[in-house]
Amino acid sequence: MKHGTLTTTGNKVELRFERRLAHPPEKVWRALTDSKELAHWFPARIEGAREAGAALRFFFAEGEPTTGKISVFEPPRVLEYTWEGDLLRWELKPEGKGCLLVFTTIPADRANVSRDATGWHFCLDNLEAAVDGNPAAGFDKERFSSLNAEYAARFGLGSFPAFLLSAANRVADASLRIPGVEAYVFDGADGTQLTLCHAKSDADTGEQWREFDEYLVVLEGRYVLRINGMDMELGAGREFVIPRGARISGRFTAGTRTIHALGGRKFERAGT
Repeated sequence: MKHGTLTTTGNKVELRFERRLAHPPEKVWRALTDSKELAHWFPARIEGAREAGAALRFFFAEGEPTTGKISVFEPPRVLEYTWEGDLLRWELKPEGKGCLLVFTTIPADRANVSRDATGWHFCLDNLEAAVDGNPAAGFDKERFSSLNAEYAARFGLGSFPAFLLSAANRVADASLRIPGVEAYVFDGADGTQLTLCHAKSDADTGEQWREFDEYLVVLEGRYVLRINGMDMELGAGREFVIPRGARISGRFTAGTRTIHALGGRKFERAGT
């Protein structure tokens, strides 16, 4: 499978790609480290010694150079370095006459993880083409947009857009807060209320009686809804309507984001 996969631990995410290549590790290693080979597929020009502890500089056609550092250099097996806060790790594992390339990266900003996955997907496609002796594919804006939308659907955005995270909309009353969950609330003119929740760690809402009808949708992660004694596991993209009068509780897995639309007001905003 050429698509990257996402693992979430707390507030950190790790992207992982696996590509089986019909070439020995030594040849692929040159593509990962030699400047002339990197030019065929890597998004920036890299300057710096190829050895553990070496400082790196990354150059694009425009703009100031960015920096990084090699932390692991074990030819032709493992290469690991940082790039402006992102950790990039390349592993080559022999398989018959070829090898398995495992690329993992821990992005510094999880909010851009879908975009990052799309970019690295394209880079790895061009790396495969380069070691096969084929020309790199040119940038296809339509394909990039389509693949980015696909990764966004797989992974979610990682966080809510900044314009929704006003301090005035944070849940104010400490007695109403859920430990480990950052929540923002918006009041409708008709008395309805919309709440955005982002679990920064595993969290439990505790049991409560629902005073209003509630529409729940899980944007990302995993949420276990316990309703009238029955557990329902809801993954990304799942939605559920909770009727008024139900006895409920919920369990968030770290990184989970949910939206709750209530038929009446429950939370107080910081601005009230």
